[in-house]
Amino acid sequence: MSAIRRANLADVADLARVHVACWHESYDGLVPAATLAAFTVERGEAVWGRILGGPDAFNAAATYVVEIDHRLVGFGSCCEQRSPELAARGYDGEVSSIYLLRAVQRRGHGASLLHALAADLLARGCTAASLWVLRDNARARGFYERCGGRILAERVDVREILGVCGPDLTAALREMEAIASAARSRRPFYHASINTAPRPTRSKAHSCPAKMVI
Repeated sequence: MSAIRRANLADVADLARVHVACWHESYDGLVPAATLAAFTVERGEAVWGRILGGPDAFNAAATYVVEIDHRLVGFGSCCEQRSPELAARGYDGEVSSIYLLRAVQRRGHGASLLHALAADLLARGCTAASLWVLRDNARARGFYERCGGRILAERVDVREILGVCGPDLTAALREMEAIASAARSRRPFYHASINTAPRPTRSKAHSCPAKMVI
């Protein structure tokens, strides 16, 4: 049996374990091996302890977890918009992460997480949100495209992520009312067309994310 609930401090160890495992499953071959090696479970526990212990320091972050038979297998986080540029364009919320272990993907859990995050942001009064995805992460891009995403732009952006130097994981969301409504009714909401922006010349390997809007 699966369930989605709000994360709490008791989840720190499991969140770190799943986060590190998902990084290796998702980014092997997409980011430098040293970046993956540097993100350890111990570092993850420190990060999640800070996030769950003081969400206001992370733009009022909220994290939801997916459990199957009471075992944590994935999570998603949302927060108030961190980018002034995107906020100025009307994206007042942000989905900062969605991760699922590969073994439980393609069962609807990712869509359910997205629904929960959209409902959380709507409850705050947000009307649109952004997220980022690596351009070369075909599996994740396919998920957001099936959710109605369309690519708006691309850029090279390397920054510190969770204390590890790596590429920016980047994209963006609209129609949150429709997403949250689909969550309540379990109706599909994958209808929008996809428009792909021209690819820029890459100046550094593994560092070109794609911005998408849903």
